[in-house]
Amino acid sequence: GIKVTSEGERHLGAVLGTEEFRRGYVEDKVTKWVKDVEQLSEIGKDDPQAAYAAFTKALCHRWTFVQRTIPGISELFGPLEYALRHSFLPAIVGREVSDVERKLFTLPVRLGGLG
Repeated sequence: GIKVTSEGERHLGAVLGTEEFRRGYVEDKVTKWVKDVEQLSEIGKDDPQAAYAAFTKALCHRWTFVQRTIPGISELFGPLEYALRHSFLPAIVGREVSDVERKLFTLPVRLGGLG
C-alpha cells in the first residue's frame, strides 16, 4: 500500500523530508560507514592495496552520492573524516599522515591524490 508520512522518506536513493529526518538519516548512514572504514582499515594493515581498491571502487561512492543529493549536511561527516584520517589512511600507508598529506590524498588520482 501507500505510506503517507509528514517527516520524510527515501526516494531513488536520496532523502526527502524535514531537516530533522534528513539529518537522522545521514547520521545513521555515517555511523555505518565509519564501521565499514574501520573494518577496511583492519584489512589495510595486511593488504593495503586491496583495502584501497575496495575503498575507491565501492565504499566511497556510497557517501559521495549522499553528499550530492542532500544539501547542508557536510558537518555530519566529521566522524567519517576522523575514521579516514586516523584509521584508514595510517593503515594503508603504514604511519600517521600530516595535514598536508591528508589534503593531497583528497585530490583526484590524475593530480596525485588517492581519488
